[in-house]
Amino acid sequence: MPADKIEVVAINDAQEEPQQTVVPHERQVVEAVIALWKEDASTESLGFGKLHGLVKKKHPNWQLSEKRVKVLLKQYGLAQSGDQSAFSYAKDITSLPTPHVTLPKTVLIVMTSKRGKCLYAKTAIKKGDLIWEEKPLFAVPLLAHYSLIASGKACTHCGKLGSVSSAGETVLRGLDCNICSEIWCSLTCKKMDQTIHSALKHGLRATAKQIDAEAFHSLTEYCLKEQWNALYAIAMIYAFIVLDKTGVKGEQFKAMARVSQKIRYKALNSSAGAFDSLQGGALFVEEQQEELWKDGYLRFLRAFPKAAELVSMDEFLHMMGTYNINNLDLSVFLLQSHLNHNCAPNCEVETALQKYKGVKVVAARDIKSGEELTTTYVNPSHTLQQRQRELRVNWGFICKCQKCKDDEQIQHRRKSSTGAHQKEKAEIRHMLANSTEATDGEFEIPLDFNGERRKSVRFDEKVVKVTQT
Repeated sequence: MPADKIEVVAINDAQEEPQQTVVPHERQVVEAVIALWKEDASTESLGFGKLHGLVKKKHPNWQLSEKRVKVLLKQYGLAQSGDQSAFSYAKDITSLPTPHVTLPKTVLIVMTSKRGKCLYAKTAIKKGDLIWEEKPLFAVPLLAHYSLIASGKACTHCGKLGSVSSAGETVLRGLDCNICSEIWCSLTCKKMDQTIHSALKHGLRATAKQIDAEAFHSLTEYCLKEQWNALYAIAMIYAFIVLDKTGVKGEQFKAMARVSQKIRYKALNSSAGAFDSLQGGALFVEEQQEELWKDGYLRFLRAFPKAAELVSMDEFLHMMGTYNINNLDLSVFLLQSHLNHNCAPNCEVETALQKYKGVKVVAARDIKSGEELTTTYVNPSHTLQQRQRELRVNWGFICKCQKCKDDEQIQHRRKSSTGAHQKEKAEIRHMLANSTEATDGEFEIPLDFNGERRKSVRFDEKVVKVTQT
């Protein structure tokens, strides 16, 4: 065979094609660290150097320095022990005694200087007992369902979606509005919603001076475009307050824990916005955020022509902050909003699929008389750093509950244990390096169970490739 038809090539399936080096976005780096913590909780106690090494091992093509990992974790409020220097605003949150509130027989409201308004058990409560249930003070529809509601494919009050018939039409067994295409899924929803629906969608004469239906529709479209749930929510809340002739709803909303959204933004901005599954991130630099608030405020005033007499720009931002720290599943509940946080709470808050049915508060364990009732604002299964950061940014405080203290102690023990293991490994490496029995630094190929050498599936040889003509 002619020599020019023979080519010698190297085959090695253990070698991978070199990956192109990339510089990861800062959020990719933070999310990679969070993924490590979720995969192995013991990595929470590791220092920046070891975290950097693990991230690089997972993403070998990343151009990433240890210094950048350290800077980003501190910037996002995820440094070891929760970064106590990060901005918090618990001291800026205020509240007033709640007027016109009906309490369950086993519950007492107490005003405290450190934790604000708290709920306490007046008597012992057994695990599984229903402590109370309540309907929303302000039921806010899901903004993402707005187009479905407007086209009659979801209930205008509770947002329940309709089913699709064999003919391809959306079917909801309820009542239709006799003016627009919106519908209610039940008579209950219609009774609870008809007044505000007529005022916001059709401009009742009785409320025409207070609510501009066309401007409210424009504000809703704007919120949908900007994905600004909080502006839409406080517009809905203000509409409820305007339509409440007793004035009680307005008093109760003002008595809730309140803080300016401008203050909340400082905490958000100090952590470079939201990450992972958190919501409400800092989408703009501070100057842009100020302009967005001003634009939202002007649209709010156009929807409520008389609001300028009562709602200043500062009050507008306080309304937004109040909603953000008190809402549950978008809606606001009067008594439930009094529950303080604990990462290992003694109460469970059960929400219903249909908003008008409200919530049920059930004892998660046996509760002693005189014990504070608590819920959790975050997912208890999240890492210590995640919980601390989310609580600080969204509710303004550094959590010091027993679970956080215990988790921090566990991290310290793991860190000490990891250090001891590293020392042992170093000693073993030193022993092997200085062993007189090791001649060439290699171990023998192990034998399998029947005494034969283990066969390899790798091709680390040169083979002959013949090109045929």
